[in-house]
Amino acid sequence: MSSAVHPISKKLPWSFDDPTQLISYKNVHTVCEESRCPNRNECSSWGVATFLVGGRECTRNCKFCHVSTGKPIPLAHIVDKEHDDIVRAAKERNYKYLVITSVARDDDEAGLAAHFARITESLNALGVTVELLIPDFHARHEHLSVVAEANPAVIAHNIETVERLSPRIRPQARYSRSLKFFDFFCKKYPHIVRKSGFMVGLGEEREEINTLLGDMEKAQIEIITIGQYLRPTTKHAELYKNYSMAEFREIEVEIKKRNFLAWEVGPFVRSSYMAEATMQKLQAELLQRSKMRVEEIKQR
Repeated sequence: MSSAVHPISKKLPWSFDDPTQLISYKNVHTVCEESRCPNRNECSSWGVATFLVGGRECTRNCKFCHVSTGKPIPLAHIVDKEHDDIVRAAKERNYKYLVITSVARDDDEAGLAAHFARITESLNALGVTVELLIPDFHARHEHLSVVAEANPAVIAHNIETVERLSPRIRPQARYSRSLKFFDFFCKKYPHIVRKSGFMVGLGEEREEINTLLGDMEKAQIEIITIGQYLRPTTKHAELYKNYSMAEFREIEVEIKKRNFLAWEVGPFVRSSYMAEATMQKLQAELLQRSKMRVEEIKQR
């Protein structure tokens, strides 16, 4: 199976800071730019990006995130344009797989859920496989159901850090609420792939990472992503440690002991990093497990 630690080549075909290598989407916002993702040039070189909806102002104030916090404009003023621009971009570039994420909109969670659903349905109609990276919606079933009924292939929601650090790093979220989020999808919409990720370097202990992995396994999360926290500015959470490649490999060894289907682990890994390729790893693993079950039945 599966996903190796992401190799960082010494001879990259792209640059970390060459703006001419970034895809232009005619005013469609991407989380790649808003969060200053370190992979944005690489992903652009492959012709992919993660679209950001709900505006550019987030109602939450997570201590790791570069997206602006503030009072956003009403969703009703922007949903039609965001929907139409994303559908247009998908058509122009003939996308087959897209990741859509959003800022948190605690001011209008029902509107944001409906916005995700409408975009997903339109992209599905074009034959696009849709992965949604969504806020927790306070784990309210009425909102989560609206998103799920649109039938995305993947629902992702990031736990972000270990339980002890969660109140400080994501003060308007809840570690336990994120786990309840996945419990809902597991029970009510088991056909939708469940995905989550977290960062290292925020001051967590190794045993806390193992506990988090155990909690994610119990929540039946199928895909996980783990990357190095990179401090956006001096106003954000302090960076306590840069993990070595050897340490990332040690974490991957722990992952392999558990019942995850696919993963991405490495310093520059982010939740949407090469999402389509990760999904292909999951599908390959499911096929392999199916073949193994058939062989077991034959041998009985």
